[in-house]
Amino acid sequence: MRWFNIAGFGKSILASALASKSRDSRLDSPSSTSYTCAALAMHGFGFQSGRCTGFIHSTGLFMSIIYYLTADQIMVGVASSSKKQVIEQLAERTAELTGLCQRSLFDIVMRRERLGSTAIGGGIAIPHAVHHDLTRTIAIIAVLTDPVDFDAQDRKPVDIVCLVIGPQNADSDHLKCVSIVARSLREVATCDQLRAAKTPTELLGCFGNAGDVAA
Repeated sequence: MRWFNIAGFGKSILASALASKSRDSRLDSPSSTSYTCAALAMHGFGFQSGRCTGFIHSTGLFMSIIYYLTADQIMVGVASSSKKQVIEQLAERTAELTGLCQRSLFDIVMRRERLGSTAIGGGIAIPHAVHHDLTRTIAIIAVLTDPVDFDAQDRKPVDIVCLVIGPQNADSDHLKCVSIVARSLREVATCDQLRAAKTPTELLGCFGNAGDVAA
């Protein structure tokens, strides 16, 4: 099992929530502050006694990244030479699937990234942001042919990147998705399978084999 830097991940979640708080955001309401959203995301991820437990769906099963992914949201064998290029490629795929402006998507993700790296260690990064024209949270996962520098705290280059973009008027949903993605990628064995996957369908099956069932 992989143990992430909890302090670093919590800081990333809080930075995202604070960045999303603006005059145009529904987060300005007293009942939904940035701190509330950050606390919700961190609690859902299961920060209890240093352990990560994840979100539990009403069915009693742990929610997995599968909840947010389809085959066309998976990119395997992606050739990139930098963090910027990876984010450009992910923004391009997101634009194709949502009809949103690629440049707009790229800009909001890079703006978030400048607040601090979204790499969580072990060769994994979860860049994320909110967009005012989105109505639902979308995730795009890419496995790179060669790892790239993502300014990670553990100094390891990244080769598994999952972009999460959510609607601005439901910011806590995209933070919840970030936490679910992190939990789904916490197993070293699962990540090794992702790196070996040759097709989107094969990669999607890796999560199905992870057994995200509540004990």
